[in-house]
This record gives sequence, C-alpha cells and structure tokens, in this order.
Amino acid sequence: MDPAQLLNPRGFKKSNGVNHANAPTNANGVVVPTPERRNFDPRALLDPRAAFKRPVQDAEVNDSLISTSPGARMSSFIERIHGVQDRSEQPQKRVKRDHEDEPMKKPNSSHLGGGGVLGEVPGQKKGETTSTRPSADVVDLTIGDDDDEVILVRDAGDQEICLGRLKATFVNAWQIPIQKRAGWQGNTTIWPRTKIILRRQTGARDNVIGVVDPIGTMFGKVDLKTAQGLAPLMDGVPTNRLRWQAWTDVRKKQPGEIAGGPFSGLMAIIIQLYCPRKHAINIGKFLKLRQLQLEDPFHLDTRIEYFNPHLTSTSNMSTEPSFSFTTTEVPHYVPSSGNYVVRSVEETRSDVLLMFNSIAKEEDIPEKDQDSSIVTPLLRHQKKALYFMSEREKDRTGEEADKADPIYQPKFKSNGQKYYLNVITGSESRHKPPPVLGGILADEMGLGKTLSILSLLMHQESLRAADEWSRKAPQEQNLVRNNKATLLVCPVSTVANWEEQLKAHIKPGSLRYYIYHGPGRIQDVDELAKYDIVITTYSTIATEYKRGKAVEKTNWFRIVLDEAHSIRTQTTRQSIAICALSAQRRWAVTGTPVQNRLDDLGALLKFLRIKPFDERHGFTQWILNPFKSADPDVLPKLRLLVDSITLRRLKDGLVDLPPRHDQIARLKFSNDEQTLHDWFEKDSARKVNAVASGGKIGGSAYARILVAILNLRLICAHGQELLSDEAMKTTEGISYGNAIDLGDEDDDEKPVLTPKQAYEMVHLLRESDADNCQLCNNKIDGKDVEFDDGEDKDKKSRNTLGFMTPCYQIVCPSCIAGFRKQVEQISTTDGYFNCPFCEQYVRNDLFELKEDELEADEEARARLRDNPKMAKKLGRYIGPHTKTKALLESLTTDRAWSAAHPEERPIKSVIFSSWTTHLDLIQIALDNAGFKYTRLDGRMARLARSTALQVFAKDPNVPIILVSIAAGGLGLNLTTANKVYVMEPQFNPAAEAQAVDRVHRLGQKREVFITRFIMEHSFEEKMLELQRKKKALADLSMGREKISKAEAARQRLEDLRSLFR
Repeated sequence: MDPAQLLNPRGFKKSNGVNHANAPTNANGVVVPTPERRNFDPRALLDPRAAFKRPVQDAEVNDSLISTSPGARMSSFIERIHGVQDRSEQPQKRVKRDHEDEPMKKPNSSHLGGGGVLGEVPGQKKGETTSTRPSADVVDLTIGDDDDEVILVRDAGDQEICLGRLKATFVNAWQIPIQKRAGWQGNTTIWPRTKIILRRQTGARDNVIGVVDPIGTMFGKVDLKTAQGLAPLMDGVPTNRLRWQAWTDVRKKQPGEIAGGPFSGLMAIIIQLYCPRKHAINIGKFLKLRQLQLEDPFHLDTRIEYFNPHLTSTSNMSTEPSFSFTTTEVPHYVPSSGNYVVRSVEETRSDVLLMFNSIAKEEDIPEKDQDSSIVTPLLRHQKKALYFMSEREKDRTGEEADKADPIYQPKFKSNGQKYYLNVITGSESRHKPPPVLGGILADEMGLGKTLSILSLLMHQESLRAADEWSRKAPQEQNLVRNNKATLLVCPVSTVANWEEQLKAHIKPGSLRYYIYHGPGRIQDVDELAKYDIVITTYSTIATEYKRGKAVEKTNWFRIVLDEAHSIRTQTTRQSIAICALSAQRRWAVTGTPVQNRLDDLGALLKFLRIKPFDERHGFTQWILNPFKSADPDVLPKLRLLVDSITLRRLKDGLVDLPPRHDQIARLKFSNDEQTLHDWFEKDSARKVNAVASGGKIGGSAYARILVAILNLRLICAHGQELLSDEAMKTTEGISYGNAIDLGDEDDDEKPVLTPKQAYEMVHLLRESDADNCQLCNNKIDGKDVEFDDGEDKDKKSRNTLGFMTPCYQIVCPSCIAGFRKQVEQISTTDGYFNCPFCEQYVRNDLFELKEDELEADEEARARLRDNPKMAKKLGRYIGPHTKTKALLESLTTDRAWSAAHPEERPIKSVIFSSWTTHLDLIQIALDNAGFKYTRLDGRMARLARSTALQVFAKDPNVPIILVSIAAGGLGLNLTTANKVYVMEPQFNPAAEAQAVDRVHRLGQKREVFITRFIMEHSFEEKMLELQRKKKALADLSMGREKISKAEAARQRLEDLRSLFR
C-alpha cells in the first residue's frame, strides 16, 4: 500500500485515474488538483513532529484573486460586541485615528479549505501546486508518552467522525455572497443558507481565514476569535486530517441588499468539523483552550458517527445514566422541511407565551380546601393552585405513575418486554427517569402566588410527608441528613415581604421559620432541621457555592424559588449554585417564565431536573433547534412538556382588580435645558457615528458610546446636576477633537488605567447592563454573587471581581488564565497585542478589579448621596428640573385632596427612577416643599429595607416612597400606594412593567394611576421607540447560547445608534 494514500487519498485516487465526480472544482467546473507533498517521507506517519522540522520549499502561488477587506478595522469591535448591521458614512468632521500610519500587509499566497483538503486557488494554472508546509503555529495533536513503539494497524482510530459544529462563528463580510443558480435563491425576505469555502494562506504566520462564496469570490474573513483557534488546526491538516464544511446561516434580508452587493457587518456562519477518531479528544482540548465550544452538528450524515469531545460527561459517554436510558436513540434533530425557515424571537416568544397562557384550563382543575392553619380564606383560583401543586407532589408508583406521566409512555415489544417511549424525543429506554415532584407556578403577577405556596407548605398531607422524609437517610454521601423544612430562595428585597406574609396568613404557633441570611447564620445542619421554613437569598446561595456550608450539606424536603427567572442565565454562579442544591420536591415560582428568550424556560427545566431537557444539549436539540427551523411539530410537543408541570393563569377575568390608568406626560424643556440637550445630542451623535463607521478613535471607543448614551439620559432626567465634571467640560466650547479623555495609552512609564478610570468604567458598564465577562458572559460587578454582611473576604480569589484591558474589555477570574495564555501568544516583543475582542492595539497591562476598591468607590458616591445638599455648596444645583416641578405639582394636588378628605385613606405615591443620584435630587425638592417620605434602594441593608416598607405601609403621614427600579422590581408589595410616577424610560421595558405591577396587584383596593414623564422632542422619545423594538428583538441564532447573547448585544448597539439619527 502506498503511504501517500493515507495522507492524501483524493490525490492518490486522482493520480491513478479514479473518477473525479466527487473532487472539488473551481468556478468554471474544472477539477481542482489536490496538492502533493514533495519528497514525501513515510516516516511522517510515525513521527509527524520530525517531519515538520524538515524544510520544504514554497511553491509560487497566484494571489491575483485575493481581495483586501475594506471593513476589518475598528468596525469589527463594534460589530463583535453589539452588532451594527449597516454603517453610516463618516462624519464630515475629520477625527484623528490611532495607528493611522500602520502599514497594511497584503497576503501573497493562499490555499483553499474545501472540506479540509488543500487545493489551488481559483484560476491557478494546471499543474501548479501549493506548499503544504505548516506554519509556525501548527499544533501537533499526536504528542503522547507512547512513542517508543508504533505499529500501524487498521483500527477504529482512523475512522472519520463528526465533532459537531463550532459555536458563535461569524464572517466579517464586505460583500453579500452569491449563491449558485442551481441552489435555492431564498425569497424576498430571506437570504438562503449558502455553502462556502474557508481559505487559509499557505505558510502564513497570522490567523486570517478568508471566506469564499460558491462562485469563487472572497466576501469576508472569519471572525478573530474563531480564526485564532481554527487556523492552527487548518495548518496542521497533514497531521490531524481535519475536514470541515461551512455555510452561511439563514438570515433576514435588509432593505436594499442584493446578491454580490456591498455589505458591512457580521454574518453568522456554520462550521462543522470532522477528523479521525484518534484525534478527536486532542482537537477538542485545543479548541477549548482557545475558548471555542463544539455543539450538536447542523446536519448529520447517518454514515458518519457523531462524537463531541466537549460533551464527554453526558451524551457521549457509554455508561448508563441512573435511570438506564440505554436503548434505541433517534438521530440528532434535522429539519424535515427542504426550505429552512427563520423564526424571530418575536414570533417564537409570541408562540411560547400563547402556549403558556392557554395551558391548564381553569375550569378543568378541581379545588382543594386549605388547612386550618391558614387564616386567610383562599380565593377560588388559589384553591385550584393548591390542588394542582398537591397532585404534582404525589409520589406515585407502578401503573399509577405510568398513567400520570404524559412524556414517557409504556410500550411492549413483541417478546413482551416493557420499555418507555419519550413522546417528544422519540427515544426508548428500559426504565424511565425518576418522577419530578414539583413544577412551575407561573400565575401572572398580582394573583397571590405567595399565599398559594404557603397553603401547600402548611397542608397536613405535606407536613406528614415532610416528617416521614426527615426520618430517612440521604442516599448521596455528601449530604448529612434529610430536612423536613422547605428552603425558600428569594431576592433580598423580598425577604421582608415573606416575613409579613407568614405573619399575616398563618396561625401563630403553627410553624417555625428561620432567615438564613447575614452574619452569624446557623451552620449546624441539625439545628436547621428544627425549622419548617428556611428563608434565604439567591446571593447567599451563590456565595456559599462549593464551600461546604449547611445549605449544601442538607437534603431539603422542598425547594421553592421565588422570582425563579433570577436563574435564567445558566452560566452564572447563582444559577449553577441553585441547580446544585438537593431536594425531593422543587417549585419555580415566577410571573414571567419566559422573559426574553426560550432559553429562560431551559433554566427552569434544569432546576426541576426534567430529563433529558435538563441538560443543555438535550434542550437545544429537541426544543431550541426545532423552534429555530419553524418545525410545526415542536409547539405541540413543548406544550405537552410544559402543560404537565406548569400552572399559568392571567389576571383578566380571574380576579376583580380596580381599574388601572396609564398616561405619558410629555413635558417641554426650559430654554436652558433645551440648549444643553441639543448640544449634547449633536455632539454625541458625531461621536457614536464616528465610532461605528469603522475609524479607530482609540481604546476607549466603547466607553465613549456608553458615556454619550448616559449623558443624554441624565440630561433628560435632571439636567446638568446629574452630569459628571468631565461631561460638563465639553460645554465650555471644547471641540470634538478634545472629547472625553479616558486615559493616555502611549505612556509606557505608568499604568494604562488608573483606579479612577477603571471603576468609572465599571459604573458606566453597570448603568448600561454590560458589565459582563467577554468570554463567559458572567456578571462581574458583584450582583450575581453578593457577599453577606460579615462574610470573610480576605482571600484574594474572592476579592478579585475581574480584570480590565486598556480598551475596557472585562475578563472574569475564571477565564483570566486562558486569556493570559492567548495574549502571551499574540503579544509583540515590546508588550503590545491586538485585543481579541475589539482588535485595538493596546499594551499588555490588565487592571485588576477588586471588590473592596469598588466598594470604596461606591462609598464615596454614597457620601455625596447622604448629603445631597452638597451639590448646592458646589454651585451645581440650580433648582428642580422640569420633570421634578411636574412631579411636585401632582404631589401637591394629592396632598391637598388628602387633607380635604380626612375620612378617606390618604393618596400614597411611589416614585421610580433608575439612578439613586436622581432620587437624591428629588429628595432636595421634596424637603424644600415640606413633604415627608421614605426610600428604598439596592444599597440598603435588609433591615433598613424592611423598616422603609413598614413606615410607608402604616404611617399615614408618609405618603411618598422613593424606589430605585433595580430594588423595586422584584417581589415587593406596594398596594398601599395608588399612584406611580416613573421618572425616566428604561432600556428594559420588562423591568419597568414589573415595578409598576407591585402597585396594581392582588390586595389593591383603589384605582391605580401610572404616570411616565417624557421630555418632548428629546432623546427619551427615541427611547420609547427602542422599548418597542426590544419587544420585537430578533434573535438571529436561536438555540446557540453564546451566539444568541452576542447577536442580542450587536442588535442592542445598532438600536442605540438609531437613537442618534
């Protein structure tokens, strides 16, 4: 046998007269010859590393068809983070750009990657070949400790397998690819999926991968992150025998787009990998080191086995799960339709919510009477909820269990053997998974879910089962004992409300409860077992994750998650910690089971442990992927799944709430306010459009956009008093060229970022909900994992929140090691590198973000809040803003009405704002006008929050409460009030709606009036349009978690840009 056949079977066949029907062809249909390795040494099979060391002369390559990207500069930073679909023209005013004088290097050679076999460039003369000498970055995947003796045998190690597809892959495109005429050309609204070729430059020392359309035109380059991981593997094809297939993903046509026409933006692409089985694990490890993840393939040839090295602990393992899920598995999901249909998030979310709103017909659910320990009479819908939850918690066996399970249907084979069929996935197993005791209580906000849960906890059936449970020993070795208690997990802002509900609805002496929060909390497992209910917070559970605390060592009888959508981001420590807790029964309580995307439901299924959908790949394969392809069968299947575990009712027609009146109060700026707003709006528009147009303005480009957005919002809220000193400097006539200076990047003698600059940026990122790690998307600002009072924070690992690059990108402590290795590989000798996130050329100098330093910065801000009149002393406060004047006018009218009607309950008002500094300025006006008020914001301790709520609810002389949106949007009961004032529009309309619903809910006895203040013809008018856009936000990559986040971020920046048009 000729050894060349192993390395290059296609070239071997070609040289021996084999039919070329399946060989790659160029644009003219001519077979492209496969390159041959000159002076081939058979020992290369045994020792490829030594083979690579032998010099091989480069052949001449025609580069006439290689084009240079006109848009792979600063634009890819914006597109990569926030998704700019179309760039506007450069502003007329010239902006100085960093690296303006850098020479542009043009590639001088290339090779094609059609399916992983190296070939000629289109138009190459017959007989010419390209060199296959690997670059300096070739990765040898054959390294091992067993090199002493190698015997070549024919075994399964050489069998080609599919590794899956790469997540989050894009092409920086400057042209729309042209589809072959024989293929599907799409329609008026959809660009079709197009087969593409990946082109790698021969002997290149960079990581550039060109992308070529079916007619041979290069139209873009693979995104930097993907290319840094894939290019070395492509260079090592002679060793690792990697093969790949690639397509553009289906996407919606934008106005004016034509095939072959200009384009400037990111396009999602699919890259599917194949290799010999023996190289799969090492290739998987290498991709993981480069932060690239493999997921289920786009399509799977039944003749090729699928093995994903990144899923070795789940679907790829040959060992059986505990429920012996071992028999026939159906193939991975492939859309049955020939024409692939894209379903937007708006359409998907609409379908899912319609499904949620129609499940569990109210009239079909019997009622169940409450226990005598519940002193508050249950409403009819709450009695039905008690029945539903009680039935879901029954531990059935035998035929009764089979009849109650709609997902796993019992079947019998011809020999009489019993098996179970999963009606959603079509898979068969000898045994079905353990029953799920619990589910989702998803009643709309304001229907009394709290009382429904308490009625379940206090029912005698539940109490008896809990007592029996506590007498048994836990099966898992890491658990100390079974606990009869229900662990109730809630946001810290709702702890006080749960205490009030316990006292209001349960007969005194009927149960014992304990609040597991703050310093000195009980760590004795046996002591915790004395209570019936243990109340804790999400932040407490996240803080104690993997620290061997009492909560983790306890096998709880039941876990109840209040505001369960708090775990919707599955990659956060908070979500991971919650799902890791042990319990017999589990309930997710939320009025918004799907807030943004269908992934939110996946997090709840993971918590409930509903197999196989509790694993990421299972939910993606059987739910997300079919939804993405508009499979008509998936919605009935999803309804079957959700209907079996969920109770969802709407307020309309179910409870008799007083009317609610919403109005938008459009106000006119004063002359001075209008001048300030118009100046900042024009200046900000120039900056944002310059940044997004592709010019490199510097490492602080992203910061400039955030500053521009924030400044305009602050001006609309309360004018110059909310602006920073840096922002006010721009009003002194300084030109655009002297815009906000966030640091000197060229001074090698001092750190690139000072603490003031770094923590100011953290503050800006937090205001824009963008304080995430660029690699894993986890929050780093301490909100996901808050330390409780008294928690030891002396360990550096807990004090470090993350690391900030000179270009203001953030990497969390978990990802920093891999990021540093990556930076070391691409850094220059003088310590500079191109940032892999934004492509800025910056110094290798990471700023360590520390929690104690961030707290010190926040305390400094708090000192100003504690003395808001300091603004007067500094000469900045010039009186109440137009919005505050309108607010005072309404409050004065309400005070007069309350004084004239002493027999009636006084009118009470809730004032919502995003910023505590805005609430500070409102306080000045309230003090000057003689109003009494209380306040609730996210930085207050739990006891202070509880006191504020009690004062507002019970003191008739305190008619006003100031509430920050972040603190007031979850689980509060503010039904004492009947008027709501929203001082500024929010980027997240759902957060605003949740806050307002804290007033108009069950328990409200009066008409509710909601007033939203908007400045007329201002930036805020455009924000209202942005809110409408957010409700219809198109998620271009449903079913791929990281891509979904990235695409949503891209769309977010494009929406922000639209605010300045």
